Amino acid sequence: MIFSRKILIAAFALLALIVLACSDSDQYLFDSQDNQEIEVYAYITTSFESDAQSTKSDTIQPGDSLIFLTTVRPSKSIRNMSYFWTIDGEPFANEYSFKKDITTPGVHEIAFVFIDYLGDTLSDTLSVTVATPPELDNEHFIPATRTQNIDPANELHFAWNGIDPDSMWQMTYHFTLTGENDNVLADTILDQASYSYLGGFKPLQKYTWKVSAFNEMLLKSDQDIVAYFYTNGSNDENAISGTILTNSEEACYSYKVSLMDSSMNLIQDVYVSRSDNPTFHIAPLPKGNYKLITVAEDRNEFTPDTLSIRLAGGQVIELDSILLTDFTAPTIESISATDTLDITDTLRFIVHDLGAGISLAKTNVLFDDALIHNLSLQGDTLLVPFEENSSIKTWTVKFITIATADLSNNRIKKTFYLRPNSTLPEVFSD
Repeated sequence: MIFSRKILIAAFALLALIVLACSDSDQYLFDSQDNQEIEVYAYITTSFESDAQSTKSDTIQPGDSLIFLTTVRPSKSIRNMSYFWTIDGEPFANEYSFKKDITTPGVHEIAFVFIDYLGDTLSDTLSVTVATPPELDNEHFIPATRTQNIDPANELHFAWNGIDPDSMWQMTYHFTLTGENDNVLADTILDQASYSYLGGFKPLQKYTWKVSAFNEMLLKSDQDIVAYFYTNGSNDENAISGTILTNSEEACYSYKVSLMDSSMNLIQDVYVSRSDNPTFHIAPLPKGNYKLITVAEDRNEFTPDTLSIRLAGGQVIELDSILLTDFTAPTIESISATDTLDITDTLRFIVHDLGAGISLAKTNVLFDDALIHNLSLQGDTLLVPFEENSSIKTWTVKFITIATADLSNNRIKKTFYLRPNSTLPEVFSD
């Protein structure tokens, strides 16, 4: 009985193996996967870096590359029949993640398609806009740059050419018009490549206008149109304006501009205060010959600039050649006006410059082949802290060398001598 029972159990086991062999065994092995809900997501980014932002849409220029990424849940290893990408319904790629450029301008729908083991289709879509920035014609526009004799009482018409390289986007223009001291006369957004200003101008002044172009994807033109013009005065009056430059790294000085007639009689002095952009404007002036002399006040190491100017009538002359140059190096001397000094806690030197001025960043002090740190300036007095060395005993002459340069890079180096403060036996006794 026991024997027959064992035979029966074995027969049932054999039957089970036969049934399993004749069925779709994969279905039983992966049944737990097939019952899971599958989700797919698509993203785009510009970098494989971990902190790069992933989005569902972006705007790029033709030829720019994007990185396409996917997420499949519960896992990319889940069984499937196929997966692929399309762009506007056409095949695009057959990878989960890849980098590719798009060259055709326009708005493109990009889809990641995943067909699972049962033939169900899942997808996620992205939007990529490919657009070329607009362009501005920087040669043909009105009024052209440096235009003279604009009537200040009349309206003025501005016109330019804007180009959409893709021939598919609407363009807008940001127009600004500024006058003296950057005073804004107009600041507006336009749908057309023209503008008319009706507000009138001041006579014998310079005005600057600027245009930037944008397409509807908010891509800005690489270059702007920047131009300026001058208004005229009455009775052939003229004006002179200019910017003063120096060869110094520091721009903030005070200047005096003297206008002389052809016989060197003073007509007018103009004082230009300290500024990062020192400019002047002299008007109205009758036509004739003039001399303009520019000096830096209280900085007599700057060579004055002298210009001869002829005003023909109805002009605003903008000078671009006023340059004051400092070629004189600073001077260095000790407080005692001698070159041989006693060792003290703090050494003091007069570093004098009547040009561009002195900077600690350009000053070095060398003692026993080592730099001394923590230098300071009090007016034109250089303080050299010597505490760490004042307790030394030396029976020989020591050298201290100061090297500096002014802000126009005129350099000077001078060596001083430190007297012995001990004798040879005293040094050896220590």
